[in-house]
Amino acid sequence: MLAAIAAVFGFLAPFLPEVLKLFTRAQDNRHELELMKLRMAAAAEASLHRISELNAQADIEEAKVLHQPAQSFGVQLIDAAEGKYPSWVVVPVFWLFGLLDWLNGIVRPTITFAAFGSYIAYKWARLELMQQVSDQSFQWYEGVVKLWGDQDMAMLTLVLSYWFGNRVAKYAFGWDNKR
Repeated sequence: MLAAIAAVFGFLAPFLPEVLKLFTRAQDNRHELELMKLRMAAAAEASLHRISELNAQADIEEAKVLHQPAQSFGVQLIDAAEGKYPSWVVVPVFWLFGLLDWLNGIVRPTITFAAFGSYIAYKWARLELMQQVSDQSFQWYEGVVKLWGDQDMAMLTLVLSYWFGNRVAKYAFGWDNKR
């Protein structure tokens, strides 16, 4: 029996280094695969960090552009016409474009104030109507509470969001770059 075991062991012994190499390669491959997964995770994390940096930089650049004073077309016209045309031609055109710049600058505030004024007038009219149709014990603060609803809250949120922007909401609600 010992001779048979020795014969089998002698026959299989030359294959033993190759079998050990297969096991070592499998372990090395598993190790390399784990390293690749870790590298990919680190690269993904670095990408998200870089995207976050780019978004922050874009926010800064946007704020810089928004806070720059608007360039008047009339001033640009005078700069371009300097020395080329007589002043009697340039000055009336400058005043015309100055007026157009002023009108362009007041459009949004005028529309905003008109819309807000209409809203206040509507609410005031409803409050007055509530006082007229109610009994003598009606108080103005009861009317205000009854007039304020979900749509009013939506309107207030809309106005505040417009004036204070998406950046504040992003930081207030914890929105990240994945959104």
